[in-house]
Amino acid sequence: MVSDSDRDPQRQGHDPDPPPHAPPREHVREMQTHLREMEAYLRRMGERLRRLDEQLSHLEAEDDSAVDRGRGWTTGG
Repeated sequence: MVSDSDRDPQRQGHDPDPPPHAPPREHVREMQTHLREMEAYLRRMGERLRRLDEQLSHLEAEDDSAVDRGRGWTTGG
């Protein structure tokens, strides 16, 4: 079994601490790149959530009109 101290810390995903040999400016550049990537990811996820919300609103409107016509799902008894 491999202990935590034997593992390569660079293979553990995004490590917030700079590697011991990295100069501070390089670390800043790496963090700026990481933040730009996260910003793009969050923008994509926000757009995806907006589209899902629009789809849900459309489905709710269809369901409401079907219930009004007596053909949709009813929740009660």
